[in-house]
Amino acid sequence: MKIAMYTRVSTHHQIDKDSLPLQKQDLINYAKFALNCEDYEIFEDAGFSAKNTDRPEYQKMMNKIRKNEFTHLLVWKIDRISRNLLDFCDMYNELKEHNCTFISRNEQFNTSSAMGEAMLKIILVFAELERKLTGERVKAIMYDRASKGKWNGAPIPLGYKWNDKIKFPEIDDNEAATVKLIFEKYAELKTTFGVKELLNTNKIKTKRNGSWTTKTISDILRNVFYIGTYRYNYRNGSHGKIKDEKEWIVVEDNHPAIISKELFKKCNNILDENAK
Repeated sequence: MKIAMYTRVSTHHQIDKDSLPLQKQDLINYAKFALNCEDYEIFEDAGFSAKNTDRPEYQKMMNKIRKNEFTHLLVWKIDRISRNLLDFCDMYNELKEHNCTFISRNEQFNTSSAMGEAMLKIILVFAELERKLTGERVKAIMYDRASKGKWNGAPIPLGYKWNDKIKFPEIDDNEAATVKLIFEKYAELKTTFGVKELLNTNKIKTKRNGSWTTKTISDILRNVFYIGTYRYNYRNGSHGKIKDEKEWIVVEDNHPAIISKELFKKCNNILDENAK
């Protein structure tokens, strides 16, 4: 058995009142008399908050735990090591991975016991609830932004560039010429292969300076962003399955268009016919 002892105070006032020495001596006594162990190493963070894990001694201790140097982590109180539930749960998952038991001296919280493990599971349930509630709040914010036609972050389509002033893509004249060429030539040739050959032969590059494929061209032809429509929550992930249309958020005439709605519809009708 080897114990990592962690102590922390957040202000110099606490340091002056001997809070760290008090924590340290109490942990040493607990290790000696309750755990029958005198093999330990103490990690002290003085003047650091527990709002996050950006603490030098904490990080040093966790690095040693990752190297399997300790069998136990002993703290004076749970809030000495973390006041952030998610950080605590992340830390505990690492402890479990490295077979390190967590003990809180004052709460009598010891994960080597059935009761201690049960208590921790309760904490983890609430941590998972907090994660889900946070996710729902973020999702609601993103949906609200999208419904107002605000940019929620995504790869900027060919033909547009980022405008930091309006926090939304604006038309890039050079790239927009390529987009127009793609739609016009597809309406004429009625084949993505023909458009691909035309672009590659003329050394016209993609947004990422690559070569064209029929899929890249098809994706552009299907993208309603080019007619000024902002569509959000369309797929599961950037390349995932298309969601049910009832889940989409669609804002028409949201931003300057590059392609007319008539040309867009014509090209998409051809795509649909070719797909049959």
